[in-house]
Amino acid sequence: AVAGGERGRQSGTTFLNGHSTQFLAMNRNKRSIALNLKDPEGLSIAQRLVETADVLVQNFRPGVMDRLGLGWEAVHALNPKLVYCSASGYGPHAEDLRKPGQDLLAQARTGALWLTGTEEAPPTPCGPFVADVHAATMLAMGAVAALFDRARSGVGQFVEVDLVGAMLHQTTQEVVTALNSGAAPVRPTVPGSPSIEAPYGVHATRDGHVAISLTTMENLAAGLGDSDLLAEFPDKQAATDRRQELNERVSAVVATLTTQECVTALDDAGVWCAPVNDFPAMTTDPMVAWPRRRLSVDHPEAGPLELVGNPIQVNGAQLPARRPAPLLGEHTVEVLDELGLSAEVDRLVDQGAVGAPASTDAAAAAGGVQR
Repeated sequence: AVAGGERGRQSGTTFLNGHSTQFLAMNRNKRSIALNLKDPEGLSIAQRLVETADVLVQNFRPGVMDRLGLGWEAVHALNPKLVYCSASGYGPHAEDLRKPGQDLLAQARTGALWLTGTEEAPPTPCGPFVADVHAATMLAMGAVAALFDRARSGVGQFVEVDLVGAMLHQTTQEVVTALNSGAAPVRPTVPGSPSIEAPYGVHATRDGHVAISLTTMENLAAGLGDSDLLAEFPDKQAATDRRQELNERVSAVVATLTTQECVTALDDAGVWCAPVNDFPAMTTDPMVAWPRRRLSVDHPEAGPLELVGNPIQVNGAQLPARRPAPLLGEHTVEVLDELGLSAEVDRLVDQGAVGAPASTDAAAAAGGVQR
């Protein structure tokens, strides 16, 4: 709705001067135009934008865009070169298209909740929204591929991604192993992947936790100072076959050390390892706090913001933040001006076809919109 904007503006539990930090985190470098797509003139404006756009991205439930008059066939007729990207919870052929799709539900459906955690723990969600982020990333890759193809064919394509498909893609190794071996993954005794060879997992230290990844048994024995370990677990096959015994052995040694002592000893022996950071520790870890991993922007209402930088570096340079996350309808007037509708702005706002921020200029208060 024009009044409230997209659901993401109200998502999360932390707000800065009324603005969701989740929305602020994910929507920099965008403009916002508020349209009422159920108003004929609001729909007409959307159609005019479609006529000159390269890509359209939507994540309504299947069928909603068709009912609004902005489905693939209608849009393709308006602009055959446009790449149409659609994200949904379960895809267009789901058994029940009315069911809402969401990150946690996709993790649940695909077994990811069961894969995460230990044998004695309940199904455990991944901390970050992995289905949402991976689906969005795959949709962006699909859009780029379709744009590349358009340069050759001159025609846009219909690109679809759903959360369940994205989570299956995330769990490809486990799913393919289970489908072709007939054996379901066994949840580990310590947090870690159930489908990868040992040693692999998270162990408690005296003051925290350490993650130990793929390494040779020779290096692990040296790092732990356990001279008998190599005789009992001479190779990866023995370690993997007796994973639980190995985990108990490693945990017993690691529990006697501080996290820093453990990481130093394992590093010196060439063992792949890392401290398990909580959020205060993460912000000071030199591997994470590298300046190019962050950037700063000023938001007109939320104030100065520190954001996560784009992980892509181009020629050694960080991709910039050109603008902060937009206010609802912040660029409505700007976009309507570009469409040659500047004389219609006040009428369209009064009619409810579009939304624009209230003016803060007393001289323009009678007009009602900010220019």
